[in-house]
Amino acid sequence: MRAADMAAPRTVGALPRTVLAAVAAVLLIPASLGLAGCAETRAPGGSGGFGGSGTSVEAGIDTLHTALTSIDGVDQARVTTNTDGSPVQRRLNVVLYVSDLSADAVTPVVADALQEAWHFDAFTPVGYAIEVWPAPVPEPPVDYDDMFDLETILTDLDLGGGYVYDRQLALDADVLEARFGPRG
Repeated sequence: MRAADMAAPRTVGALPRTVLAAVAAVLLIPASLGLAGCAETRAPGGSGGFGGSGTSVEAGIDTLHTALTSIDGVDQARVTTNTDGSPVQRRLNVVLYVSDLSADAVTPVVADALQEAWHFDAFTPVGYAIEVWPAPVPEPPVDYDDMFDLETILTDLDLGGGYVYDRQLALDADVLEARFGPRG
């Protein structure tokens, strides 16, 4: 055996190159495939930011939360934002907790909540999602069968778009613009 074959593996600092290559692959491959994401969950009065404009986003979320809990029939609400990894592709998520889960009660609540979400102005969401749960806020673990199935009222909302997946309504911004008019 030659002396070169018996030499220690090539290293950068104290780590072998193969370890560095593996770490780089673990970090770079998910990001390049769009698998990395960010989310922000805000309770009213909480802190934390999202992107470079945290204070205005926080204020916007607090304002939206106040508007949502002012809707007749809404006991509690939660507002979250998320992105698929691109800071300009943000979505707005609304969770409503209501006492009356009848379709007649939930339909106007969801319509009003969508209009309030459309007026959210801390950033311009590319998409929106809404869920309706029985009040009070359930303790974990939650039973997803308790969530109101928004498919049952989708036609009554007269949105002209959007879809329901796992009982949650998802819409693009153009659907709400067609329903409520331009932002502003």
